[in-house]
Amino acid sequence: MSLLVLNIGSSSVKYATYLRDGGRWNEGARAQQARAAGLGEGDAIAPEDLALVAGILEAAERGRGALEAVGHRVVHGGRAFLAPVVVDSGTLAQIAALAPLAPLHQPHNLMGMRAVAKLRPGLKQVACFDTAFHRTQPELHRRLPLPESFFEDGVERYGFHGLSYGWLAQEIVRLRGALPRRMLAFHLGAGSSACAILDGRSHDTSMGFSTIDGLMMATRPGALDPGVILHLLGQGATLKELTDLFYTNAGLRGVSGQSADMKTLLATDKEAAQRAVDMFCRRAAIVGAGLAVSLGGLDAIVFTGGIGEHAAIVRERIVAQLALLGASIEAARNAGNEARISPDGAAVECWIVKADEERVIAEATAALI
Repeated sequence: MSLLVLNIGSSSVKYATYLRDGGRWNEGARAQQARAAGLGEGDAIAPEDLALVAGILEAAERGRGALEAVGHRVVHGGRAFLAPVVVDSGTLAQIAALAPLAPLHQPHNLMGMRAVAKLRPGLKQVACFDTAFHRTQPELHRRLPLPESFFEDGVERYGFHGLSYGWLAQEIVRLRGALPRRMLAFHLGAGSSACAILDGRSHDTSMGFSTIDGLMMATRPGALDPGVILHLLGQGATLKELTDLFYTNAGLRGVSGQSADMKTLLATDKEAAQRAVDMFCRRAAIVGAGLAVSLGGLDAIVFTGGIGEHAAIVRERIVAQLALLGASIEAARNAGNEARISPDGAAVECWIVKADEERVIAEATAALI
């Protein structure tokens, strides 16, 4: 028997199969496919999406028989979901109600669950939430400086990339033999964030109420003076125009005027591209230093995500700005993308952990079924 993990985004679907071997689930195959379709109206599924999910299901079953379950990445779990859950009509409705809090992600996550339910009505499904990892944060760290009524209505700092950080906290133990007590983790990719992890649990994080907040990203600005939004509204900007700006036309793409891809920007000597990279690294270092204050010190810095794992110059620039905390990088190790990139005996160790959100989802799905 086997499991399928679906990680559905707005433009692509990542998926992986896992096979039972005694009491273990081993990865069988992993792939990614582009999505050409937009979302259907309401709960409807675009025909192209239904065909795409059907093809993935058939490929997963080919030669292995029926699937035992499908696990899904879901970006927002709100206050309701503190751990993975089996998907039924009730939980699906609750997940759908959270879509306004993550409009760039949640509708696409929902599409996958609805498509599987339509194509394989009896197949068990499990939803795993990016926000759940951060529910261990103290309430003080989750609150926003707004009147109490807003907090009562669920307006708070949720944090994201929790599945990635959950894997990172497991994998760093395997790599170094023990868990660093005070760990600053950077998930750097198209979406980027930082997390202060204390004794393996989320203590503070850069993303807040939405996935726009915190670090500068590929197409999102990160933390932004609310006065800018008020100014743009005063100039007549519509909600759609602001949504497009802050979700798809800011960050690296907006500053560079060229590309949202870090690799592309690092390969050019254009001033705007270099400025975008410098701003990205500066913002990460400043936020990281603040999270070190929240931790009361620092024992390790860990990078993950596409940029975090592969862009040596980005890691170098961020850590250089955190040298005042005792962090440093060994150039040869960093250039080779080795697991440990700090010198032996460094006061603050620096590491790279390869992201594997799909395995976290597979393990959670197997545990529930």
